[in-house]
Amino acid sequence: MIIWMSLRTGVPGQVSAYTLQNYAALLSDSYTYRIMTTTLIFAAITIAVSVPLGFIFAWFIERTDIPYKTVAMSLLSIGILFPTFLKAMGWVFLLHPRIGVINIFLMQLFGFSRAPLNIATVAGIGFVQGMTLTPLAYVMISAALRSMNPALVEAAGVHGVSQWRTLLRIELPLIWPALFSAIIWMLTVAIAAFDVPGVIGMANNIFTFSTAIYFMIKPNEGLPRYGLSGAYGSIMVGLSLILMIPYFRALKQSHRYQIISGKSYQSRPVALGRWWLLGWGLLGSYFLLAFVLPLLAIFWVSLLPYVQAPSWQALSVISFERYTQIAFDRALLEAAANTLLLMVIVPTAIVVICSAISWIVTRSRMRWRVALDAIAFLPHPVPHLLFALALAYLALLISNVIPLYGTIFVLMAVYVVCWISFGTRVLNNSMIQVHRELEEAAQVGGASTWRILLKVIVPLIKPGLIYTWIWTSLSAYRELTMAVFLASPKSQVLSTYIWGQWHGGGLGDAAGIAIVMIAVMSPLVTRFWIYARKQQHVASSVT
Repeated sequence: MIIWMSLRTGVPGQVSAYTLQNYAALLSDSYTYRIMTTTLIFAAITIAVSVPLGFIFAWFIERTDIPYKTVAMSLLSIGILFPTFLKAMGWVFLLHPRIGVINIFLMQLFGFSRAPLNIATVAGIGFVQGMTLTPLAYVMISAALRSMNPALVEAAGVHGVSQWRTLLRIELPLIWPALFSAIIWMLTVAIAAFDVPGVIGMANNIFTFSTAIYFMIKPNEGLPRYGLSGAYGSIMVGLSLILMIPYFRALKQSHRYQIISGKSYQSRPVALGRWWLLGWGLLGSYFLLAFVLPLLAIFWVSLLPYVQAPSWQALSVISFERYTQIAFDRALLEAAANTLLLMVIVPTAIVVICSAISWIVTRSRMRWRVALDAIAFLPHPVPHLLFALALAYLALLISNVIPLYGTIFVLMAVYVVCWISFGTRVLNNSMIQVHRELEEAAQVGGASTWRILLKVIVPLIKPGLIYTWIWTSLSAYRELTMAVFLASPKSQVLSTYIWGQWHGGGLGDAAGIAIVMIAVMSPLVTRFWIYARKQQHVASSVT
């Protein structure tokens, strides 16, 4: 659909011949190369922040005797569950050159004529994106460190090799596939990222691929340029495919990194001594910068009539008036109702569909079950932005027959398609753990396939079902990228409502709604965290 869109001109439904005009316009415009350069620099900074931090935290947690590991893992996991665009808003309130609270405070304290810090730069946007992706990098790298054979490290110690040299010459090379996959994954995410570039960059004329496509679809004036946006989307697809080439080449060399053999081994953590203070200092600083300070900044701005640094004068004008107005905002209440609808229907549909797919893939003998599993996994590497763009164009094409464009049903459809790969991965793993003899015993007892599924399979894979449901419900709650492309005034959700307030100049109102959104989201996040931790303890006990 993206490629087909790029070969057309005009608006959807308008008669036009196939042409390469959009590609010619794109390749001949210097603005395109500026956007490409900005995107690649932004992606490089994102990787330079997220991957090293993810590796450092993974090494401290998995390879050392640092105390309170459970707390450390909890701090990393909780941060990733909150919406990225809200964290970006917090950083604007902290370090924007005009309204940043820290900048205002420093200028008043030292008499600076200009703001000493500026988050509204390519480097600043990359830094914020990298901070938000650090927990994901940690997850991708920690598994490799956890399974490392300590005999290799001990052999280096016997020969007098220092711990630092062992880390650089033995541990890092052995987990290179995990590091490389994290780099490739972060690069693909950064190229398609919309939340942080949209919140911080667009207002300061800093455009990446994703925000440039958004501006083409929803310009301030004139008609949407779907053809040109399709050409930009084709470039994003091409970059994603190119990035897969070195990744698959690395997989062919995976035998060089096999460090777990039939010989038994037991991991021995590295003794840190007093250096554990450094580890916790880094973890605490990260949590403070990535989550606590942005959240406090959002809350502070929500209490004031305009953005100002903390002072006695500011304290005298704080008010909870915005929070009382929120309760009577009809448009906001409708957005909240739509969000709640998505949080219930989307995860339920995903659980039902993915359960059926996983049962066919893992339990049946159908010839095409492998193809079905591959199809279910296809949405995983595709940027969500392109799904939204393609479905928006398709909905416009069929609007005369089926009026779906701008409805909540379009959001439901694209959410289910995008997250179906996650559901099938989780439920495949859950069903594989259920031995076939349980089903065979039920069959001997005369139970039908449907009854076996409901009475035997579903109760046994209940943890996976609940995990999938809660995670996708949280994802539906926090999603902005797809919603901002597909939502209309009649199908607003909380994320797009905050987005509209933000870009309409209502920064305080956006901050107040964001705090309410986080407050409502916190119980679900807490429940998900407790449940995930409980399942991890159960798995550890079984092991």
